[in-house]
Amino acid sequence: MTFQPFQYDEPGVSRPAPSHRAPSRLAPARRALSAGPWSAELVGDELANISYLGRPVLRAVKAVVRDQDWRTPQPTVRTLEVTQDNERLQAGWTVRFAGHGVEYDGHLTADFSPAAVEIAFEGTALHAFRSNRIGLVVLHPPADAGRHVTVSHPDGGRTPAQFPSDISPHQPFMDVGALEWADDGGTTFRLSFTGDVFETEDQRNWTDGSFKTYSTPLARPFPVDVAAGDAVRQSVRLEAITADAGALESLESQKAGRVAASVGGVAGHVPKLAVVAAPHAGVLPPLTGLDAVLVELIEETGATPWSGWAARLQAAADEAAVHGAGLDIRAVAADPAAAAAELAPYLSQAKRLAVFHPSSHLTEPDTWPELKSALHAAGFRGELLAGVRSHFTELNRNSGRTPSDSDALTFSITPQMHSTETAHIIDSVPMQRLVAQNALRLGCGRPVHVGPVTLLPRFNAVSTSGAAPEAEADELQAEPFAAAWTLASIDALTLDGVESVAYFEASGPRGISDSGGRLNPAGELLKELAALRGSDVLSVHNEGQSSLTLYPVVTSRGLALFAGNLSASALGVEVRLPDGTAAVDGECRVFGQDRGSAMAFTADDDDGGTAAGRLTLGPWSAGVVRFPAVR
Repeated sequence: MTFQPFQYDEPGVSRPAPSHRAPSRLAPARRALSAGPWSAELVGDELANISYLGRPVLRAVKAVVRDQDWRTPQPTVRTLEVTQDNERLQAGWTVRFAGHGVEYDGHLTADFSPAAVEIAFEGTALHAFRSNRIGLVVLHPPADAGRHVTVSHPDGGRTPAQFPSDISPHQPFMDVGALEWADDGGTTFRLSFTGDVFETEDQRNWTDGSFKTYSTPLARPFPVDVAAGDAVRQSVRLEAITADAGALESLESQKAGRVAASVGGVAGHVPKLAVVAAPHAGVLPPLTGLDAVLVELIEETGATPWSGWAARLQAAADEAAVHGAGLDIRAVAADPAAAAAELAPYLSQAKRLAVFHPSSHLTEPDTWPELKSALHAAGFRGELLAGVRSHFTELNRNSGRTPSDSDALTFSITPQMHSTETAHIIDSVPMQRLVAQNALRLGCGRPVHVGPVTLLPRFNAVSTSGAAPEAEADELQAEPFAAAWTLASIDALTLDGVESVAYFEASGPRGISDSGGRLNPAGELLKELAALRGSDVLSVHNEGQSSLTLYPVVTSRGLALFAGNLSASALGVEVRLPDGTAAVDGECRVFGQDRGSAMAFTADDDDGGTAAGRLTLGPWSAGVVRFPAVR
């Protein structure tokens, strides 16, 4: 039996306007490269998914240009030439980096031979600017966690080391001239660098799906002046030193087989969900079950540092009242006790509160006792949080300074601190679970409140110039992609100890609705899941399809199976439902899509009475199938 999506007959639900930029963003130009035992893809400006005999070795190699605030000028590939002769291949491409006052030209080559892949970069500044880094970076896959490696240094020394399992707050490898390791199949690789000294950082701190080896060690002063015509020349060489061919298995054979998923017992509960108060008033339809409206208040410079706080607090309180929710107050102030007095009229509505220093972005331990005392005297009885308003990175690096008697910890998430490519945004999802687990470890049993979670950074936590431009909006925000990504994020953060997660602004270009209050696809998803707060989430054993998220939630009427597809192709999966679920008379709904969009559940009526069937879902989309309980 096949069920089609609902029509848009629900108040506050709209079809998103078609995006002119998002489709190309979701389908970047790809060029498959293969020579001898090596294969890779040229995706945009990066050499991605470098494999040896079908087994992944490196996530990517690319050239980067960072300005004085660690921002990345947009790279555009201008030319590409590929030549091949038997088992040798050479690809050459030119890249223009432009934006944030920077114009920079780069030329890259990738030479494939049976023994090695060598990537070379030559870059030239078109005009003067200030920079923190220019050069090649190598992204190692997160699966390397725990892998032993030998670090060769420029002075000839060698140090045994290991890719960290827990997220490392600081660089695990420094003063790097080469890295050598063996993979699980018996192949030994050597990765050597020329043109500068390199070091490795754990990018999982920022929810990147990689470890990164980069040039220009952070111990050197930055930013530096770059003059017009200044050139950088670097190269990396990846060699396969030894190989056990008998142990090798192709990636294709690993992927072969039937894609199936089975739904099991209770694995967790739908977390409390919050949205961020928009800077400008909107009209958001009521979200039943929404836990809180998070309001960020930033101290201004001058004689009236808290100007505008009262208006923002009142607007957030009005928004929260629409949903029957509380306030989650996040204040940025150098004098937390004085700021507490400004917050006093709204503390009775606050479920939780955190105060961060404007420079460090941390809850500072020196002012913590005074803050606690001032809030208690003002009548605050909610949760007092400690942590950071920025990335998990700062929490990880300052865990010893975080007040140990806070009620809970907090940090924020954005998947685009370093890369804006869609593949890297998707790679961040499993890292979100990892950073939450690490935060719970640092908290020694204290709960964690995650958020805001945003597609693009809300502010620049590592700016050296002090510039604070308004946060940008991602063109994917109103696309069905955002719903699929948000579902995957919620699934990753459904952990014991993660008490709440705040997603996106309530309205506007960074939000879940337009100025008229019409929900976009991510908003539709959050509305559905907010109403299921605290409901049992069942486990899923998913064989062979990492792009598909399945999130089964027990409801008062049966089972709601939320599904998201983070790939450019339609996906199908055989789903075995838990006992007590009827796989007939279900209802399908795709968030933000037209009625004809591809989502269906075809029940298997000949499966011996077991509830099962085939779920299909179109590309870059999310939806829900509802199954009634057996009566």
